[in-house]
Amino acid sequence: MMEILYIGHYKDGTGWGNAAKNNILALNTVEGVRVCPVAITYENKDHYECHPVIRVLENNKPKKADVVIQHTLPNNYVYNGRYYNIGCFTTESSNFVKTGWQHHMNMMDEIWVPTEQARQSCIQSGVKTKISVVPYGIEPIPSDLQSGEKVRQLCDNFTFGFVGEFIERKNVKALIKAFHMTFDPDEAVNLFIKTSKADIDSVNKYIQHVKNGMKIRKAYKEEVVVAGMMPKKDYYSVLNQVDCFVMPSRGESPCIPAMEALSLGIPVIRTSGIGMDYTEKLNTVYPSHVDSYDVPCFGAVDTLPDLDTSSSTWKEIDVLDLGRKMRSAVEWKEVKETIDEIAQSFTLESVGIKMKEVLDAR
Repeated sequence: MMEILYIGHYKDGTGWGNAAKNNILALNTVEGVRVCPVAITYENKDHYECHPVIRVLENNKPKKADVVIQHTLPNNYVYNGRYYNIGCFTTESSNFVKTGWQHHMNMMDEIWVPTEQARQSCIQSGVKTKISVVPYGIEPIPSDLQSGEKVRQLCDNFTFGFVGEFIERKNVKALIKAFHMTFDPDEAVNLFIKTSKADIDSVNKYIQHVKNGMKIRKAYKEEVVVAGMMPKKDYYSVLNQVDCFVMPSRGESPCIPAMEALSLGIPVIRTSGIGMDYTEKLNTVYPSHVDSYDVPCFGAVDTLPDLDTSSSTWKEIDVLDLGRKMRSAVEWKEVKETIDEIAQSFTLESVGIKMKEVLDAR
């Protein structure tokens, strides 16, 4: 029996916290593995929700752990000679040299990253220790989605959907521009934006500011905007109303809402060259990859001070090509078989098997 001590912020409810939660659940599906989760937090809250399976696993006290996985910021890594030490980490830009994290990572026996782009970023930043690409997985989505909330405006229209933080890296501006440059107000096409930012007025003001700057018409079609958190059942029910998920991000590693969309059979359009390799097969049958080019990171004021600075680069999407791919998507038909194949690669069971393979090869 392989015993794994897993230290992570799996109760925080953030994207990165959910990745830690799903990694623990994936390891728990593998025969011959005993997971012992230990929670840390980067949030200022008094109470944290915990997945019921992990709540049970927390009762597993380590007897003789073989491996410790530290799913934390690299500056918090601690090396312990009694274990095989793995640092679990991700990044969205070309390098993180100015953070100094590479020195902490080089103390570890191995580094796990979820994408090839993140592995290259580690190499560019001076990480010399072993780096393994171990993809993220997602929990199964409930099959009964009809009982959740629906958005009336999304009915009887082809809907492009975006789910993500309202931050510079996600590049919502490019999506708004591409949509309104491509589709006339009288076309039966919607743009749905779900963001965790709770202030819907500031979101709507930002969108209107972008449209005003375009100056291509006096009246634009209204976007359908949902701001703030939703119960999981309602979130999946609304996401299931989307016909095509669009992620114009400048960097992802990876994008969990896009993975959820694929699990629901929804095709994805995304910036090329970012950490969403799992959609690669989709590009052979669907217009999924949008041209992009490298630019210095700018405006990432929501991150740590030395992370995603203009000393590193990320991807800028080609807005005209994004519009062309969105137009093509409206006319596309059968892609279900390919989407189902992609979605199988990030089930908890598939990811758990991959983790065990990497651990056995250590």
